[in-house]
Amino acid sequence: MVRKLPTGSSSSFYLQLYQIVDDRSSDPIISWSKSNNNSFIVWDLKKLRSDILLKSSSVLGRNLPEFIAKLRSHGFRRVVKGPGELEFSHDDFARDPLVKKMMAKSLSERIEKFDAQIKIMKCRLKAKETTLKVENLFQSLRI
Repeated sequence: MVRKLPTGSSSSFYLQLYQIVDDRSSDPIISWSKSNNNSFIVWDLKKLRSDILLKSSSVLGRNLPEFIAKLRSHGFRRVVKGPGELEFSHDDFARDPLVKKMMAKSLSERIEKFDAQIKIMKCRLKAKETTLKVENLFQSLRI
């Protein structure tokens, strides 16, 4: 049904959630709302936990309370429905291929920035290591 998604720096809460909600094979468990393009409905809480949360990376959470907490921390709001119905909405989370492309582009840009920051930090570390080696050489020559 739902395949395990990649983890690491390329994983993103929004992208993983989008992939799962957009995957038609998971529609009996979780799917887009038919009345709102910016929301999704969880149909089967038990299968969400066993078939999706436990098999995906921990980015989405490992259990329902953690999943809901992560949704809230990422700006999702619960849509008030009847008992047993669990629907979440987010203005920027939409059923649209263009949105998926935009999220992927945004993620790619963040990864590039992160990689650049790592490169800078490695250069600074190398410079500090070199400085320490030179200082150690000077100290050993004084002895």
